[in-house]
Amino acid sequence: MKKTKYTFILILASLFISCEDYLDNEQSFESLDQTDVFSDIRLATKYLDGAYTYLISEVSAKSSAPDILPGMTMSGEGYPGRMGNSVPQRYMSYANSDYLGLMNLSPGAGTATTPNFVSRYFESWKGIRTVNSFLENSDKISNASEEDVNGLIGQAHFLRAYFYHLITKRHGGLVYLKENLSLNEPLERERETYASNLADMLEDLDLAISLLPIAWESENVGRPTRGAAMALKSRITLFAASPLVNTSNDQQPWIDAATAASDLINYANENGLYNLVDASSANSIDVGHNGADLFTPEPEALLPYRNVFVGVGKSKTLPQEVIFMEVNDFTAGGGGTLVPLPRTYLTTGFDIAKGNNNPMNIGALANFIEKFETKSGLPIEDDPSYNPQEPFINRDPRFYNAILFDGVPWTVTTANAVNKSGAADLAIVNEEGKLGLDIHDPATPTNRFWQVKNTTGLRIRKWIPNGYYLTSGWKGHLDYYANNILFRMSEIYLNYAEAANEAYGPGGTAPGASLSALDAVNKIRNRVGMPNVNAKYSGSKDGLRERIRNERAIELCFEGFRYDDIRRWKTAHLEENLKVEFLEMRWQGGESEIYPSGFSYENVERTDLRKTFNERNYWWPIPSSEIEAVPTFRQTDGW
Repeated sequence: MKKTKYTFILILASLFISCEDYLDNEQSFESLDQTDVFSDIRLATKYLDGAYTYLISEVSAKSSAPDILPGMTMSGEGYPGRMGNSVPQRYMSYANSDYLGLMNLSPGAGTATTPNFVSRYFESWKGIRTVNSFLENSDKISNASEEDVNGLIGQAHFLRAYFYHLITKRHGGLVYLKENLSLNEPLERERETYASNLADMLEDLDLAISLLPIAWESENVGRPTRGAAMALKSRITLFAASPLVNTSNDQQPWIDAATAASDLINYANENGLYNLVDASSANSIDVGHNGADLFTPEPEALLPYRNVFVGVGKSKTLPQEVIFMEVNDFTAGGGGTLVPLPRTYLTTGFDIAKGNNNPMNIGALANFIEKFETKSGLPIEDDPSYNPQEPFINRDPRFYNAILFDGVPWTVTTANAVNKSGAADLAIVNEEGKLGLDIHDPATPTNRFWQVKNTTGLRIRKWIPNGYYLTSGWKGHLDYYANNILFRMSEIYLNYAEAANEAYGPGGTAPGASLSALDAVNKIRNRVGMPNVNAKYSGSKDGLRERIRNERAIELCFEGFRYDDIRRWKTAHLEENLKVEFLEMRWQGGESEIYPSGFSYENVERTDLRKTFNERNYWWPIPSSEIEAVPTFRQTDGW
């Protein structure tokens, strides 16, 4: 795919060009004019489909390149694990120097000076232009039913709201273009408020909800449905109700957010949709000291839940609780090979990354995994049975879906696998008194395979099926899949729990809802066998708020939520979100009363990696080229 460098003037030019001018350019090599394209339902559909190519969500990426500095790193969930060159340090400098202070947001995304996530800003504008061109001409479609045309119009309004949410949630209010402007029109637009953009997004979504079907016929499965539009409305209204936007803590935005989530819950129940996967038997897994399931890669009782995210089989089905996901989880990579993006690319560990000179991976942080409660339903600091010298035992069952820790057998299916042990060896000093196999041994020749050390001492299991591996050229083993989920029902229940708690308290319910805030969060916990929120935390709005926030961290970990969560809560500047801790484990010669597993465990803070986060970092700047081109398009406050 040709990479084009865009400045604001060119982006706006593409937005201002009329659809006729654009298609006139296409006519020279495709022999099609505007009437040809928009009078035919098939061609009009293909034209609108072009907007999807610009959609870079929190779980996807531009072309074959994932975000080199993803939300999971900026949020404190993880840290890049590659050794041997300056890549992690180069990109993490943006997080460690006024957090985004050095990021110039230039259009050359993916270069040595700009992380790939900047592409989201520029690609979204191009997607908005495509959507507007379609909407301006949708009345020309003449060979389709009203239902078919409305389905396309509904998609267009969904996409426009999605594109605007992706950029306004980071940059604040922009300019909400509902039609493309003429090239002759002067570039004197001023930025609008977030509140104004919010109203326009909700207007688009309400129209999409009224036009989109409950489900698509087989040939269109994968397109956004009415439920997807309702899910986006829930996400957006929750963002708008949160302290970052709702600075006066007005109760009406919380009521609106609770209602939006409740509407989707009721809609799903009435239509038999999006039922949570039942993995309640996961409370039976034996993950105590030397438990039979402690080192099982994929405990059987947890598989119904695990299969929401990954699984075995070339032909996958949409998990029942998924509302909307990217259907094509494998995409073209270097040399025309297939790359499972983005999570597999980012979280692949040492033993399955082969044939690539610069493999990356993100490892979980030791201070982040402390958010996983014990199996009894208590925070680790409140459970007297928790022993920090045996940190992997008797944790929330979701821990064993999300985190890969030392000693878990991990199938490597090729004879030339670098990890010869078949297990995750993340110890600094292992049972043989040697360096863990995932740490570069200075005595061996320089080899970048060895440089895929997981520096954090923990790897991410959530997006890697046991047995999956990457072959030469990052070609994935196609017997496995990873689901790139955009919306699933767990998020909606947690959205409702948070908003309802703020609006009505732990036991209150939104009008027309059957669940209280406490009921909703317990529903998420119970389906993996976790007990209800302990009564000591559920008696007040403040107490339940903290448990709901923790529940989001656990249930939605590594899915692209947490960075925006800590921003909208205005907690990104707090100590817990600034520090970076790695887990160091060392063999102590055998099991003992002090070291039950034979290893010592220590969370070691890396002060050199500590993030800084100032007030201005809650909203991102816009590219300086935009201000130079259109001075009336003012910069974000503080920048």
